[in-house]
Amino acid sequence: MNPLRFWCVCISVLAAAAVSLGAAGAGTIDLADAQYRSMWLSHPAVGEASFDSFVRLRANPIHVGSAPYLWPVNGFLFQDPASGSLNAYVGLYPKGYWGIPAKCALVQSVDAGATWQDRGVVLEGSPTMFDGNGKKPGGAPDISMVYDAGVYHMLYDWCDTENIDGGLAYARAEKPEGPFVRAAEPIHRESKQKTLLGIYKRLYGGTLVKRQNDWLILSAMSLPRNAGGTWAMAGLTAPRADGPYNEPALLIYPQSRTFLPVPLEFFPAFLHGEHVYAPATSLANRNFQVIFRAKIEEAHLPERWEVYRHGSAWHAEPVEHEALGIWGQTFSGFIGRDGVFQVLFPSKNSKDVGTIGLARRAWDASYRNGFVLSATEAHALTIFQKRFKPFRVEATLRCNGPKTFIWAHSAPLGTNSIWHAGGGPHPLTLAGCNQFVLDAGGWRVQQVTPGGQATVVAQGSDVKSQAMTADVVALTQEAEHASVSVNGRELWRGALACRPGSLGFIARNRSVLFVDKLLASSAGTDTTLSLLPTEAVIGAGCTQDQWTKEENACYRFGFGYHSGKPAVAAKWNYVGRGFALWSPRNKGLGSASVFLDGQHLGDVNLKADKLEPSSKILEKTDVSPGFHALTLLQKEGTIVCDSLEVSP
Repeated sequence: MNPLRFWCVCISVLAAAAVSLGAAGAGTIDLADAQYRSMWLSHPAVGEASFDSFVRLRANPIHVGSAPYLWPVNGFLFQDPASGSLNAYVGLYPKGYWGIPAKCALVQSVDAGATWQDRGVVLEGSPTMFDGNGKKPGGAPDISMVYDAGVYHMLYDWCDTENIDGGLAYARAEKPEGPFVRAAEPIHRESKQKTLLGIYKRLYGGTLVKRQNDWLILSAMSLPRNAGGTWAMAGLTAPRADGPYNEPALLIYPQSRTFLPVPLEFFPAFLHGEHVYAPATSLANRNFQVIFRAKIEEAHLPERWEVYRHGSAWHAEPVEHEALGIWGQTFSGFIGRDGVFQVLFPSKNSKDVGTIGLARRAWDASYRNGFVLSATEAHALTIFQKRFKPFRVEATLRCNGPKTFIWAHSAPLGTNSIWHAGGGPHPLTLAGCNQFVLDAGGWRVQQVTPGGQATVVAQGSDVKSQAMTADVVALTQEAEHASVSVNGRELWRGALACRPGSLGFIARNRSVLFVDKLLASSAGTDTTLSLLPTEAVIGAGCTQDQWTKEENACYRFGFGYHSGKPAVAAKWNYVGRGFALWSPRNKGLGSASVFLDGQHLGDVNLKADKLEPSSKILEKTDVSPGFHALTLLQKEGTIVCDSLEVSP
């Protein structure tokens, strides 16, 4: 989204807020209304308030893993233009991905999704082809499909028996269920690919796209042998579906100086109108999605890609067959003639067995009022990105775990991981706030220090929470006192000094929190947020050996990173306006160049005669609202990575 469009959205939100204040009466405003979605935090590791309107289908799950293929965790949904059948191509993996060769199976519906039939394996490796070793086949799990001129063109990824070599390959058939005839040679081999940026080598998870005069592949790309750690999307073009294709070019990748929340993984893309859309799933909080898009005929150009949607694209449901949220790649789907977006999504149940489900929503009515905070693999947090002083709120909450309302939150935001998949909120992010917790054992009011130490202010067992039962939690914070009520019954009133900060919610691991309403006495005032150094290290797609962690009180939040490697980078991705870069200075340090969205802002000198604790070393307030990337690039000597303060 360009800055002008983003600013127009902000103006419309503020105008709608004024209307809502007048309509709600008594000076209240529903902060869980979809018009406020951009004011809630959306973060790939910390969590997000998702306002998406996806509804699950009754047929779910249409496939559940079984031995030895316990992880069917990828898929591609294809509607056959000739017959109208729905075809769910499911990647069959063993647990842990490796051990036995992966395959592709088909689950098909001929009655518009009412019932589904398992058609068995439609694609697998061969001992005698390029994936095999003469005795055993390799893997061929994940596909995408294009129907053109009476032919079903399949693009699939493959690997050899030891996963030393792999890439993309082509097959074709006369029916969506096959039989598929594999091309004798692959489209792409890792063994023949030069390493890009010294990192990327393996192509996998490709989407095949028919264009006016050529064919395009949008492919995920990662380390040799698909080891992971940092992920990108690359593009290849060819005059024919089966190739030959040109060398892959990186389109969206963390090492660029443009906005890209991380860690994200791509596959598959889908088409609508004149655009191709590329959803990407967070590999930390797996329900967080970013959807990128470009015009189909320009999608081979990296500068043509834009953020179409940042968050509010998916949420988990508290059901057994999707206990771990989206798992594997992202959802796969299409927009029908009726304007309905139908998707397949992979997940896992609580026993670590993969499942395949279906969901749908109107393409042009993609938001709903009330939001969901999904915490299917780690704790999740979201905050309304404003500062609140004395206030009153009334929240209607449903959850399959503890309901945790927080206020006076002033903690820094960031991930606890700087490499690989997984991770979640940094411990500091979940601290520095007041909390009201309602669970099956009772309730408590507690204060959490910036260091994470919780002190219980009040507690009781007279009111308890039941799973997915709606509770109305009302909280009043005055200058020196606060009170809490549940379902109209006051539980506590006592001394609690008001501390300015944000309000929000925490969902505990393996839970999903629904905030149906959040009536507040105000929408808060402007604030700033702080992003931890972990955000910048992982944000730049750095390898594990490029930065060294250092715990020292000279850093703003007690730790940072240092590196003297040539051209080492740190990159904070953020949504907002201006920023202030914080850093300590010391003898022995060098200098760095600073870039905002690829534009050189100048250099910062980190040298000093003696240690100077962290302070603002570069500040810029005249930044248009939008998606931004602030990059710190080593210029001379050793540099340090501390924190970034941003205006949301």
